[in-house]
Amino acid sequence: MNSRRISPRVVFVFTFIVVALLILPVTTRLASAQKQSTAEKPARSHAQAETPTAAENDYSKKIKEYTTEKFFLTELVDHLPMSDTVPSPDKVLGYIVGTPNKLTYSKDLYRYYRELARTSKRVRLFTAPEKSEEGKEQILVAVGDEATLAKLDRYKDITAKLADPRRISETEAQSLIGEGKVFYWASGSIHSPETGSPEMLMELAYRLAVEESPFIQAIRKNVIVLITPVLEVDGRDMMVDTYNYRKANPGKNAPGLVFWGKYVAHDNNRDGLGMALALSRNQMKTFLEYHPAILHDLHESVPFLYTSTGTGPYNAWLDPITIDEWQLLAYHEIEEMTKRGVPGVWTHGFYDGWAPNYMFYVANGHNAIGRFYETFGNGGADTIDRTVRAAVAARLVPAQSADGSCEMVAAQQCQSAAVSNTAGDELRCEQQGPVSAKLLS
Repeated sequence: MNSRRISPRVVFVFTFIVVALLILPVTTRLASAQKQSTAEKPARSHAQAETPTAAENDYSKKIKEYTTEKFFLTELVDHLPMSDTVPSPDKVLGYIVGTPNKLTYSKDLYRYYRELARTSKRVRLFTAPEKSEEGKEQILVAVGDEATLAKLDRYKDITAKLADPRRISETEAQSLIGEGKVFYWASGSIHSPETGSPEMLMELAYRLAVEESPFIQAIRKNVIVLITPVLEVDGRDMMVDTYNYRKANPGKNAPGLVFWGKYVAHDNNRDGLGMALALSRNQMKTFLEYHPAILHDLHESVPFLYTSTGTGPYNAWLDPITIDEWQLLAYHEIEEMTKRGVPGVWTHGFYDGWAPNYMFYVANGHNAIGRFYETFGNGGADTIDRTVRAAVAARLVPAQSADGSCEMVAAQQCQSAAVSNTAGDELRCEQQGPVSAKLLS
């Protein structure tokens, strides 16, 4: 077995910024190709993307301090640019994203996003149609360049028309494709014990709004990023309460989180057909309002980062193009992260790709792309050693080559079914068990 020391910063950065920023340029390039424009160059590959050279600020220093292994960082997230007018998360919350022992209530998440929207014309905030079962609001955040957001209603109208070919001719469709923008929608924490995404999405929104590298500028210019900061609002706040109780009472038996919403636990992500929950209805209504090309659902369970394709059999009622796009996006991420020596990004051997009742089927069921991540979450904001079984460790941890440089073991990253569903289930169970304090050979 092998263990790695996993801090909240590792859970958050590794999943919700590093790879989210790697996947967005795929959409950027698709948008550029649709326009068939020679005047504008598509976004450059990640190896070419420029990194800001801003002086090391306090936030950037804490990123390095709170990230337990250097190979979990990349040039995209080893710093945070500072703005004179737009506050970073620490300026509002009093701590940086990924600070040990800190989880943020939904009201404070929303307080930050409202301040971000107030100070930046690149950010807009909307309230979801329905409140939660306990009467709490859910919000949606849009990030893009100022000129794009000024015409947001026009871009929504374009995607709505393109989503229904009965309403337009081929000629009109081509014209709309050339004019339109791609919506990319990231949705956080439908499962309340999976605590990372609500934290990291704040930093993602800030970075997209203020950073001026060509890489980020290309995203803002070509893509409208939608963010649902926390989908299960009721459960999120109960989880923060539970975590804070455990920290304040280390000698007492801590209660488990029995319900994540008022009526359900894990199966709030099985309501895609019944639409019995407010969160499910909000997701469907939001999808039908914006028609995003991609809905990206953020989860935590297995090491280190599973990017979804599924094992099959795939749902026969899905368009084959949708299933092909799952593969395109996943293997792009695996390739880009492996280039950077980031361990444990894999696909295939988890989830089947058939069941239509998951939340992200609001996209898959409407000829868009629904996809998800699973990462090795800690169920809170603690820094602990996480153990990985020997059977899969070689695919997930970097090895030292003879010359001392870091290289990836098994570069194909589970391209075969080597990490089976059974192995995935074992890892799910193991994360609830004891942890190891040292690396075991």
